[in-house]
Amino acid sequence: MAKDFDFSDFKNYNMMNVIRPLCNAIGKVKYKVEIIGSENLDRPGGYIIASNHVSALDPMFIGMSSKRLFHYIAKKELFENPVMNVAMKHMNAFPVIRGVGDMKAVNYAIELVKRGEVLVIFPEGTRSPDGSPKEAKSGVAYIARTTESDVVPCAIHIDKETSKAIVKFGKAIKYAELGMTVGGRSKENKQAAAYIMDEIKKLWEECE
Repeated sequence: MAKDFDFSDFKNYNMMNVIRPLCNAIGKVKYKVEIIGSENLDRPGGYIIASNHVSALDPMFIGMSSKRLFHYIAKKELFENPVMNVAMKHMNAFPVIRGVGDMKAVNYAIELVKRGEVLVIFPEGTRSPDGSPKEAKSGVAYIARTTESDVVPCAIHIDKETSKAIVKFGKAIKYAELGMTVGGRSKENKQAAAYIMDEIKKLWEECE
């Protein structure tokens, strides 16, 4: 049984920097990865990268795009194997229990952004069965609201015939653009999440 994740530990593990050359080689040779708009990641402080979810390799594709270390929300099931548990932790991933409003994971994500880290989140909550972006859950907007952080949209498009992967980052969505007010909560979070997902869909369509 995997050891429980320590949500009081806010370390930055350096594994991605160590294996980035290998990831780049695999990505470019096997998937012919094309990265567009990586300059949009060149920004100080904490923020959110919100991406559609196509495959298990999505974190690698995103991690290849910048020398900055990112933190990833991943489903708890991936941490149940002891070996995977260690690997995921050292890739700066942390577990979330899906479908139950896991506030322990959400609060950890919020604290990471407040500490100046970059959080990668897949707003759909699971992989798309056909590769096209689906509806977003409101968690990404809740985290953005609580941290008052900007969101960089990202689209990952993989051609089924050629396996070519395109990773495209858009310009940051400023927090002020999300339409958050002091009194608004659930409705505004849903609207903001939909807005973020619409920006991801636009990028994805440009990749087709």
